[in-house]
Amino acid sequence: MSNSTARDAIVLKIKEVLSDRFGFEIAQLEESSRLRDLGVDSMHIVEIMMDMEADLGVKLEDLSVPPNPSLGEVVDAIARNLPAPAGSP
Repeated sequence: MSNSTARDAIVLKIKEVLSDRFGFEIAQLEESSRLRDLGVDSMHIVEIMMDMEADLGVKLEDLSVPPNPSLGEVVDAIARNLPAPAGSP
């Protein structure tokens, strides 16, 4: 799976989790959406990241995100913990 494909899959999964837990329409969630503005606090973000860890079957070592992260910043934090695709330097 390429980095782009993996990232797209993470974006979709997080949107699905936010939809399931908070009732958001997936279409209204953009990568630029600030999670705090949506009512998602830091504990929810950690829970989402831990769910992603289980779903992806990887250990997320670096869970650091900026204060009031966007959906895209959470995706980036998860993606940087994924193993590099085969053939990557």
